[in-house]
Order: sequence, then structure tokens, then C-alpha cells
Amino acid sequence: MLRLFKLGWKRFVKAFQSYQAFQQRIWVVSIQKGDQQKKSVFNDTCLVNEDCFDTPMHWMSDKGYSAESIKKVDKMKCSQVLIIEFENYRHSLMRVK
Repeated sequence: MLRLFKLGWKRFVKAFQSYQAFQQRIWVVSIQKGDQQKKSVFNDTCLVNEDCFDTPMHWMSDKGYSAESIKKVDKMKCSQVLIIEFENYRHSLMRVK
């Protein structure tokens, strides 16, 4: 019985740590129109903090990103940059935390 409790506790702790880890992630997202990438310094930039969402990558699925893009962004390490072409816009994502 004690062994089952320990095994259940370890699973709970692992699941809780995973939940905590996703909520601590922060991205800088910069979006530029496809035909203005080289000649324009204007873009939309925002900070995305997963503390505001219920599940990992919820902010991306809400915006219609593909499952493949979501997987790539989910695996990003801190200071890593990823560029995604989406609906004639270039989305530059940098994970900062």
C-alpha cells in the first residue's frame, strides 16, 4: 500500500512540476506583414505569458497556428528564436523565460 502511495505521489509531483513549468514560460512575439519585412520597421510586437492561460500553448491554438508550429514552439529553449510564416505574415517568436 505504501509503495502505491509513493508511486502515486511521484506521478502527482511530476505532473505538478510540468504544470508549473509551462506557466512560467514567456515569449516575445513580433509579427510583420510578408511584403513589408525588408522595407518596414513597423510591426506588432507583444509579450505572451502562459500564466494567463489554462493549458500549454493555448494562446497559439486560439490564434489558429498549425499543430506542427505549436510543437516547434513548445520545444523552444530560453533565448531561442523561431520564425513562422503564417497567413502572409512573418511571426518571429523568442522564448525569454
